[in-house]
Amino acid sequence: MPPSIHPPTVATSEEKTIMSDTLIERFDGVVKVTFNRPDKKNALTAENWLDLDRVIDEVAKNPADRALVLTGAGGCFSAGADLAGGLDSETNGKRPGLTGREQQSILHEMRIVNDIISRLQRLPKPTMAVVDGVAMGVALGLALACDLILASDRARFSEVFVKRGLALDGGTSWSLPRAIGVRRAKQMAFFGDMVDAETALSWGLVNEIVRADELQTEGDRWARRLASSPTTAVSLIKRLIDNGPHTNFDQSLEDEARSQQIAFTTHDMREGIAAFLGRRDPVFTGV
Repeated sequence: MPPSIHPPTVATSEEKTIMSDTLIERFDGVVKVTFNRPDKKNALTAENWLDLDRVIDEVAKNPADRALVLTGAGGCFSAGADLAGGLDSETNGKRPGLTGREQQSILHEMRIVNDIISRLQRLPKPTMAVVDGVAMGVALGLALACDLILASDRARFSEVFVKRGLALDGGTSWSLPRAIGVRRAKQMAFFGDMVDAETALSWGLVNEIVRADELQTEGDRWARRLASSPTTAVSLIKRLIDNGPHTNFDQSLEDEARSQQIAFTTHDMREGIAAFLGRRDPVFTGV
């Protein structure tokens, strides 16, 4: 039976919304975005970018949305940008339809994509990529912009750009060396080879790997844990860790003190202390 259709701004338990080439599900505070073109290895279309643009904005503003998950249908995360139609000299540097807007130069198209990926990376709520099959090119950038990556044992990752005569995009020139170090990042970028799941785990590219037939179940379990966490505290923790490499130790200590002051004002902090004293599990509401 096909999923029922609901407006994407309404977050209800077990909600599912088909938006063009993207499946959106909402359950237990989780917003799960599934790239839904398995016959094309979920290569990203203009519709996918429009959907991501809208969903990221919704999650940022809707208090009922407490965690965001990206994944792909049919045993594949995404093969990257949909290059159908190609890009050659006849287009005068323009590729219509990349982001679903009027034809414009690649520079401006990429700035729209960049804004979406930047907002994903800065989203003040926990995010996770659940990766089966391939994650290539800009899709690898989307995965790396998430806080966590859970992968199947058959997942593969590639900075495929060099094989297309392209430079890097998707923010991977920043996120990849932060994840695996400069030399490994150059190895992936210079050769464009596939990196298998075990290697990705040993390099620190992913958090964990699980069997492919368990991936979505385990991904949903992780997502529910993220969505049931104290949302404000997690957002503060996320910002502290992301900002850490850009500051010194003393400033990090001061930032922690200020973040703790904010956390102390939340209902979730009071619930956490009450649960500790009552020797029970806390029930956080995100406020």
